[in-house]
Amino acid sequence: MRVSIAVLGTIVLLSSPVVAEPPHVSYTIEDLKRIARSVHPTLAAVEAGVEEAEGVLRRSRAYPNPGFAVAAGRGRPRDGGDARSESSFELVQPIELPGVRKWRARVAELGLEGAGLERAVAESVVDASVARLAHTVQGESRRVEIARESARVAERLHELLARRVELGESSPLEAVKARAEAFARRRDLLDATSALAAVRSALDVFCGHRLGDRFEVVDVPDPTRPPELPADLVARMRAGNPVLARAEVAVRQAEAMIGSEKKSTLPRIDVFAGHDTELDRTATNVGVALTIPLWNRNRGAIDTATAKRLRAAREKDALDVGLATELSRAATEYRRARAAIELHLEGWTAAAEESLRIATFSFENGEAALLDVLDAQRSSLDVQLAEVNARTALRLARAEIERLIGGSIEMETNHETP
Repeated sequence: MRVSIAVLGTIVLLSSPVVAEPPHVSYTIEDLKRIARSVHPTLAAVEAGVEEAEGVLRRSRAYPNPGFAVAAGRGRPRDGGDARSESSFELVQPIELPGVRKWRARVAELGLEGAGLERAVAESVVDASVARLAHTVQGESRRVEIARESARVAERLHELLARRVELGESSPLEAVKARAEAFARRRDLLDATSALAAVRSALDVFCGHRLGDRFEVVDVPDPTRPPELPADLVARMRAGNPVLARAEVAVRQAEAMIGSEKKSTLPRIDVFAGHDTELDRTATNVGVALTIPLWNRNRGAIDTATAKRLRAAREKDALDVGLATELSRAATEYRRARAAIELHLEGWTAAAEESLRIATFSFENGEAALLDVLDAQRSSLDVQLAEVNARTALRLARAEIERLIGGSIEMETNHETP
């Protein structure tokens, strides 16, 4: 009976369909930026704003429509007689002077230019958000690797002490300490795994749930020594930041609005033609009507446009100060992280690893105490995490700097031979 049950179980297992795990997908940060751009609602809203600005521009270039009036009725002469029909019609064509429509279109053109820059601003914000999340995923992945290795070492140490206690070579207290250390390292691994899962989920949500559960972020490996920052960051920010460019367009649009409001004070011309059929006569007439800006010279609208121009200029100056402050803060963080990485490259990480190796070897050969190993292990763990934190901080600071300057921090070099 037992054999039959075993055979039946084997048959069931073999006949059951094998559920394949979904493939493991790798994304570069540029891949993630493209995905986020395609799904993020902010960019869709900005595109709608661009279409709106295009509609405003088409409307600003349109010529005024003519007006047509028709009237009909019946009338009777004063001296008596039969009633007869009367009618009249009039055609009116408003004519704008060339400068009026030109300045109105100029305002709309700058509005469209500003809407295009709004798209660049939104793209830079989305790209920077993706870069921050992706770099954080990379950092948390490295922390999980370190925590997993640390937990493995702690477990191996605990097993070694357990065997020594059984052989009477170590005290039970040391085995208890090693067991507690193993539990602590396992807790570190759980915390690191949870943090990684949280930031992976955030990245997936930001990309419209297009990444799934089984993905990894890959990127070009960091250079051994991170490059120094160029000296002209502020100048590059003022030349390439889309927020400042949008503010500059707002200033120019406000200036164009002043010109448009001034042109609106010019006389309005209406050309008309009409035909009247009355009881005792018919008449055809052609004429021109002028609206003279005698009482209202549009001073209120001109003053408003002038104030808006001043406000736009001051807001641009405030943006410049704010962005320069953010750039200084990000550059300081980049230099701090770069200096920390230099310490690791000079031998800090290697020294901590060598210390752990020697302490572990000495302990396994009965030449060192458990506390020496635990101290070396914690020191090595702290140093490895410090290097991960420094490299992650460097990547985050670089992403922020590139958002602020509107491009890569890498300097273009001339490779031509003189």
